[in-house]
Amino acid sequence: MRFLVPDDPVFLGMFIGIEQPLLHSLYHFYRNDLSGGQDLLIRTAYDKWGEIQQRFPPLLQWQDLVPAARGQVGRKGYALHDSRGRQLTCLYSVDVPAEYLHTLRACHTMLVRAERETGPLTEALDELAEETRMRCLVGNFGRVLEVMELKTPPGLLRAIGRGVPSGPVPAITLDAAQEAEYQDFCGRVVSTLSAGDRFAHTSHRALYF
Repeated sequence: MRFLVPDDPVFLGMFIGIEQPLLHSLYHFYRNDLSGGQDLLIRTAYDKWGEIQQRFPPLLQWQDLVPAARGQVGRKGYALHDSRGRQLTCLYSVDVPAEYLHTLRACHTMLVRAERETGPLTEALDELAEETRMRCLVGNFGRVLEVMELKTPPGLLRAIGRGVPSGPVPAITLDAAQEAEYQDFCGRVVSTLSAGDRFAHTSHRALYF
C-alpha cells in the first residue's frame, strides 16, 4: 500500500522519536522480562519500523534531517505548488506492505493495553516514561501510525507519485481538485498529531496553510 509522508518536522520528529526511546529500548533492555509473545511482537514491530524508514526518500532519512550526521547543510527535494502558484509543504509517496502496518497496529494495541494493566511490560513502559520524561511515547506511536494509515486521496497520490519512484522532479503543481485533496489530507495529519491540543494544532497547521 502507498501512503504519503509529509516533509514536516512535527511528523518526522515523532516518527524518529518512536524507534530509539520506545521500540529499541523495549527490545534491547526489557526483552528478558517479557512473555514470548510480547517479545516477538515488539521485535517484529521494531524491525518493521526501521524498514519503513528505509523506504522514505533519502532527504527524509534521519541522516539528512540532522546536519551533523551528514556533515553538510542543505536538502534537495522538489517544489510543490497549489493551483495559484503558492509553495506548499511537500509530500512523498512511500510504498509499504500492508502487513507492516498491521504488525505495528497490533504492537501499539498491546502497549496501550499494558498501560492500563499491571505486569512486566507495564513496569517497563513506566520506567521508560520516567527515564525519557515522555509520558506520551505510546500515544505518539499511535498518532504517527494513524497518519500512516490515513487513506490517501487518489488524485493527490497520482500527482505526488510522479516525483518519487524515479526520483524528485523540479516542481509539481496541483490542480484545483488535487489542491482540495491536499488541504483535506494535510488537515487530517495536523489534527491527528496535535491530539486535541489547540495551540499545537494552530502552530502545526501554519506549516501547511
